[in-house]
Amino acid sequence: MNKKHVPDTIAPPLAAYSHGIEIPPNARVLHTAGQVGILPDGTTPEGVEAQTEATWVNLMAILESAGMGIDDVVKVTTYVTNEEDFWPMAKVRARFFGDARPASTGIVVKALAKQEWLVEVDLVAAKA
Repeated sequence: MNKKHVPDTIAPPLAAYSHGIEIPPNARVLHTAGQVGILPDGTTPEGVEAQTEATWVNLMAILESAGMGIDDVVKVTTYVTNEEDFWPMAKVRARFFGDARPASTGIVVKALAKQEWLVEVDLVAAKA
């Protein structure tokens, strides 16, 4: 099992994440490509919340295909194109996290590969 590190000698996390995650020896490791809110029919929903929902549905499908789940996620990197969208995105993401607390980085960027994309997420998961 992956071990969370949240030392009490530093400030606590600002949201649903851990400061560090330790992967045990001989674990299988999965790296995803950046996922955006594209639906199975190829369309992109309007708004950051709907796109975040679709992004995480896509990520959960990738995890499932590897025999993993949200508790196996050790690192998440999230890119949003608008600073005001960060906390609405984080609220949707928290529903998928449940009690999981992977290490997390959030970045506000000027743009993603397509103008209509508002959020992109990639992750690393590990399972012994």
